[in-house]
Amino acid sequence: MRKTTKGALIVVASAVCWSFSGVLSKNFAWNAFSKAGVRAVVAVFIYAAARRSFKVKLTRGTLTGAVGVTATSLLYMTALQFTTSANAIVLQYSMPVYVIILNYLLFRTKPSIKQIITVPVLLAGVILCCAGENAGAEKLPKAALGNIIGLISGLTYAFVFIASRMKDADSVDYTYLGNLLAVLFAASAFFDPAVKADAAHISDWLLAAAMGVSLGLGYLLLGIGLKYASPVSAAVLENLEPVLNPVWVFLIVGERPDTLGLIGCALVLVTVSVYSALPEDGING
Repeated sequence: MRKTTKGALIVVASAVCWSFSGVLSKNFAWNAFSKAGVRAVVAVFIYAAARRSFKVKLTRGTLTGAVGVTATSLLYMTALQFTTSANAIVLQYSMPVYVIILNYLLFRTKPSIKQIITVPVLLAGVILCCAGENAGAEKLPKAALGNIIGLISGLTYAFVFIASRMKDADSVDYTYLGNLLAVLFAASAFFDPAVKADAAHISDWLLAAAMGVSLGLGYLLLGIGLKYASPVSAAVLENLEPVLNPVWVFLIVGERPDTLGLIGCALVLVTVSVYSALPEDGING
């Protein structure tokens, strides 16, 4: 198996792991800081077991990627408080656009023709996912805030991929460190009324732990996959997550995306599938 194919499969596996975060988060009412922090505690132990160490080498590249991981985790959890799971996750996946722009600005790497064609189509899917929910005037202020936060999370998420190009960065190290930094948010649980009210509900803690497993395995697989796949290719393949995420939410929670959202998700899925099947056109991404 070629390294690029191996990397692609590992990245896809990470997307599947992450796709369960939305449905798990929607089933209990903790605030964004509590959820991000407690799930990070579980993720760190999964990472430490896989790496057989809690230590990490601090470099510029590792810190860049780690900050991207930490910020994205908190921003995504915050966006879920204001908008649907479908919108929050799909807006986060405006990320490939940022990756291509940053890849050029920082490393002077021109996008391939395949990437230039793919990203606008992905953006169209993102826009469709948001258009329907914002149609109602009564929803606009809250949804708009969630959408803005989701778009910002796309930018911070881009740095997770861009950092893999930095010479002093190790993708497994910085995805681990990012989760380690997010553990600091767990202190919010001591002040979160929802956590105090549900302290005796073991189900909420189990859901938080399951989110940690989803997060930890997803980032561990992404860290490994980025050693073989280019940042842009990995960024595009991760768009499978926003397709699967609302599917689980709909099947388990009953939160149904509108028709435009469903069309947008389908567009993303088809685009990623075609992108994966076509060969690169020779320009490194």
